Amino acid sequence: MNGLAGPFVDFFRHEEGQDLVEYGLLGLFLGLAGLLAWNAIAAGIGTSYVGYDTGVQGLWEPRDP
Repeated sequence: MNGLAGPFVDFFRHEEGQDLVEYGLLGLFLGLAGLLAWNAIAAGIGTSYVGYDTGVQGLWEPRDP
């Protein structure tokens, strides 16, 4: 093989790059899991805040002028 294809073919034939690929996939998986978890946590926090805010606003009774 000549040109740019040679190094890529060697990369996939030999196992030296296997660790790098595995760590890359693991990092991708953990990043996506963290992103999904963060979205769920943010939605829960937002829902809790709205419920708290509604409850607190209902407690306040302004005086007559």
